[in-house]
Formats: sequence, structure tokens, C-alpha cells
Amino acid sequence: MVKNIAGCLAVLSGLMVSPQAGQAQSPEDLKSVISRQIDAFRNNDGVTAFGFASLRLRAIFQSPARFMEIVRRQYAPVYSPQRFRFGETSLEVAGRPVQIVDIVDQQGRQWRAVYAFVQHPDGTWRIAGVQLQKLPGSNV
Repeated sequence: MVKNIAGCLAVLSGLMVSPQAGQAQSPEDLKSVISRQIDAFRNNDGVTAFGFASLRLRAIFQSPARFMEIVRRQYAPVYSPQRFRFGETSLEVAGRPVQIVDIVDQQGRQWRAVYAFVQHPDGTWRIAGVQLQKLPGSNV
């Protein structure tokens, strides 16, 4: 079962337009963005969590409260993981970075989250979309 944040396909297809030039990202930079957003979710800090989303996602969700509600309802493993670990970082979407995160949710089920990133004009990397998939052997 694959869940997509509303508009994720539109966001990812928007990434296919043209690769952005700019600063090279490091896997540590991307991991830091994800870790800080998960910390914000855990602290119920919608403003901070929303700040790690791309400009396009912010336009889609319109407010930190709406963003938090949708993530809480549709992305509970990302919103409140029991634990998580980073997997591979690669360039998969139009040369843009993608970070794999393996998650164990509060019920002990295993998930894989695929985070796609986009670079903003100021050089910062933000989350452009997340695809969440239950891993085989997990009960949902």
C-alpha cells in the first residue's frame, strides 16, 4: 500500500521540469532536514515542521495547522515514529536528491519513507514530497 501526500504526484512531476543549479547537497544535510522535521512533529511544532516543506507544498497545504492534520492522519509513521534510520541517498527524480528512511511506527510496523527534495532559491533544501510504503511482513 502506497500513500502519497495530497498533490505529491503533482509535486514530483513538477520536479521533472528542469534541474536546479546551485549548491550541492550532502546526505547529512538532507538527513538533518528530515530529523529536524520529525523532531518538530514530535513536539507538535507545526510552524517548524511546515518550514521544512517546499514552497510548493506550503502553497498546497496553506497553513501549518492543515499540514500537521494531514500528516497526523495520513502519515502517522512519519509524524510519530517509534524509531527511524536512514537508508540510501540517491539522485532519482530529475537529478534531485531522494532520501530513504526506514521507520518503525508506534505499533511496531515497518515502513519505508522516500523523501524527495528540491532546492530553494536561497540554496536551502526542502522536502518536496514523501511516499510512504508498508514493508512486507508488517501488519496494517
